[in-house]
Order: sequence, then C-alpha cells, then structure tokens
Amino acid sequence: MYNIGTVTTTANSTKLVGTGTKWKENINLVLPMQMIQIQIGNTVHNNSIHSIQSNTELTLNFPLPTAQTGAKYVIFTTTMDSISAAANAIVAMNVSNVQFSDIQNRIMTESGVIDVKLPDGTVRKTRTEAERDKLLDGKFDKAGGLVEGGVTAVALGSTRKQTNSTIYLYPAPESSPDGYAYFQYRIGDNWFGRVEIPRPASNQTTRLMQVGDYGFGGSAQYENLNEQQIVDKFRKGITQIWRGNSEDTKYSYRYGPNFYVTSSDTFFNICTGVTGAASGRVRITSGLVGQDPSLYRISDVYTTLNTTKDSQGNLKVASPIVKVFAEHIETNDEAEGVTMQKLGIGHYLIKGVVGFNADGAWGINNGFVIPQDHNGKNMILIDYEVRPNGDIEVFVFHQQNADMPERFQNKRIKDFDEDGQPIYFENYEPCDVPESRWIDMRVEMPPNSIYNLKQAEAERLAKEAAEKQAEEEAKRSAEEAELESDI
Repeated sequence: MYNIGTVTTTANSTKLVGTGTKWKENINLVLPMQMIQIQIGNTVHNNSIHSIQSNTELTLNFPLPTAQTGAKYVIFTTTMDSISAAANAIVAMNVSNVQFSDIQNRIMTESGVIDVKLPDGTVRKTRTEAERDKLLDGKFDKAGGLVEGGVTAVALGSTRKQTNSTIYLYPAPESSPDGYAYFQYRIGDNWFGRVEIPRPASNQTTRLMQVGDYGFGGSAQYENLNEQQIVDKFRKGITQIWRGNSEDTKYSYRYGPNFYVTSSDTFFNICTGVTGAASGRVRITSGLVGQDPSLYRISDVYTTLNTTKDSQGNLKVASPIVKVFAEHIETNDEAEGVTMQKLGIGHYLIKGVVGFNADGAWGINNGFVIPQDHNGKNMILIDYEVRPNGDIEVFVFHQQNADMPERFQNKRIKDFDEDGQPIYFENYEPCDVPESRWIDMRVEMPPNSIYNLKQAEAERLAKEAAEKQAEEEAKRSAEEAELESDI
C-alpha cells in the first residue's frame, strides 16, 4: 500500500498530479494496472493506473468526474494485473536489496567520501568507514589523556574571531631545567603575545596571578589590623592594595584604601581617608622593608581638602571654612549649609554654625583672617559676638592706618559729592568687606550638619561593607577547609 503525499484531480480527466509523491522511484513499487482509491469529499472513487509518467504524474484508466486539490489516495501495490507483473515487482524488490547491499559494501571497503545513489533516486556524499577512522584517529578524548607536541586552538567568538588566527601551546622541553612552556598567538604569518610559564621547583606549586589577587583587578581585602600587624605587612614586601581597619592608625585612616609598593628593600604606602575628619586626606609612609618602624617617614599631603588659601594667599589648615564677601559667602565642603544674613553696612550674621573651631590651629581667637594691603596692614577691623545658638555676628570697620604717612594710608572711597569729588570712609567707620576681598572664618559645624550627616552615612556603609566582606572571607575559608578535609 502506498499513500504518501496528496493528489490533484481534473474533472472528466484521467490525469492525476501528485504533491510530495514518488511514483516513479520508490521502494513500494508502484506499477501500472494497480488499483487506486481517491477520496473526493465524502466519496471514494475506485480506479486503476494506466501508466506512470513521473514521480508526480500518472494516468488513470478512467476519468474522474470531479476536480479536487489535496485529495487523499491509496495505491494497492500488491495487486498485479498478471503473473509477469508480479515477477517484475519481485525482481525490482530484489534489485533494491542488491542496491542497498552494494552501498553497504562500498562504505565498508572503499576510502574517502563516495557518492551514493539511494533507491528514491537522490544522491548524497557519504564518508566510508576508512574515512571515519581517519578523522577520528589521534583525536583528544573528552575524558582526558596525554597530548604530545603543540596544541593549536582556533580563535572563536563572533566579535573576536580573526581570519586564519590560532593559539599555540608549547610544552617546556624536559632536557632544559630552566625551560619555559608558553602560549603564543598567531594571525596569518605574524606572531604575537608570547606568554611564558616558568617551570616550578620540585617542591613548589606555581599558579598564575588571578584577578583580585593582592587587591589588583578586584576588591581589596578588608583586614582589621593594628599598627604592629601593619608593620608586619610592610615587612613582607609584597606590592598590594589593602583596606584599613575600623580605627585610625599612624599609617592608615579607618576603612581607607591603601596602596603598598615595594622595590627591592624600599617601600612606600599611600592611604586615603574616606570617612570622618580624615575624608579625602592622604597619608604616606615610606622606609626600608626591614628597618625599625621608628625610622619610617610618615607625612600628610596638603590638598584642597585639608588646607585653604586665605585672603592673603597663605595656605592654612582647613576645617569648616566660610569666606565672607561684601554681599555673599562661599563655603568649603565641610561648611556646606552655612548661610549669611546681611543686617546692615558691615554687619553680617553667619548662621548654621556653633561658633569658631576651637583647636587653636589659627592662633588666638582663631577663626578670622583679615584682608591686608600691599604693606601688610589690615584694611579693616572686625569685632564679633557668638550668639547663644552658635551663630556668629560680625562687625566690620574701616582701618585708615592714620599712623602711616598719608601716601601709605588706606583711603577708601565711600561715595562722591555733588561736584564729583570722592568722599572717603572715616577711620573706624562701619563698612562692607572691600570689593574682591573677603574675610576667612574657621567655624565649628553642628553634629547634624549636611557634611557631618554625609560622613556618618559613609562611615555606616563602610562599616557594613567591612563586616560583610569579613563574613564572606570567613565563609570562604571554612568552605576551603572543608574541601581540603574531603580530599
């Protein structure tokens, strides 16, 4: 029985067209005079084959009354019109068996790739067993094994693939105790990037540096070290990036990232503060790896974060700094949030502070730097009052310097009269801060200032990160210990 594909009929015609059929070349042996049934609608039409023109066209003995596309059909291949037709069918089937046997014999005995014609007439290229053995011979087993000689790996990846590019691996020769195994990259006839792998001593284990080792290329390891432990780290002489502990030491700021560099027997360590009063500050320690720590040279770097240029251009220690101009103020990061209210000529109220910084770094009544003229004489005099809430009221007065010869006195124009003649400020008369000059004020900020709140949050996050990293390190160490015990 043969029913592959569908057929199309034409009304009152004996022509039958197949779709997906192989009536001429098939192993079912479709032959003339065989019975065929064709279903058109709900009616099954009985007919017989008169002749076969091709795989998709045959002629019936009787015309069909109705046209139909995609109709189902059945050919009864075992129905013969004569004994000779049956004999022919048997012979045809035997020929097919002989053909299959011949194909199998060629696959087993010939070499290379051969053309095989299948019973349905299609031809395909097929590897012989000898060709398969040739392709498999010497292939690396996925379970592992010995590889002798160099290994060639073709570069893959749609974005990195190079035409005619390979990577070669050369093992170190056994005859050379100092020999190197190495990788080398090749594009065409050009060689690039030889990477050598030294032969380790018999009692040593050598591994390539991984991303994150010693803090390079990854997150530096958190280490809660005291000063003596930091000295021990310096003495190991291993260049690395590391993170400070939860407290300040003479060598590092709390939670601060450190960069330790050693060259032969010398070293330096740079630490940057990230929280609290040390935020943004830089400390450098240098010395000899093996020397007594008392001989280390420790210095703090002056930057725009821990110094300020006053109105005279002098570099001074900075903490919260407010620069008072005639009509406005400027602040550094630590004094963020401070405001000024101008109450009158030369009368200013600095709000959002708690008085002056009391560490004495700016001397007696530390907190003011007054602008001076080119002879070093004060251009103004000031007075102040710290209110109960910490706000600072500032009073500014003109300084004539009357004890100087007239040409050296500080004459400052206040206005002009009707004739256009200048009117000068009187000595000790209230006045605004001189144009383009300012008064420096070093103040103290309340605990809830913008800067202090930011620093508290940064410190909280740093502490959480340190604790989390310490937990991960402990967990990883425990897992490694468990793995080693299993081994």
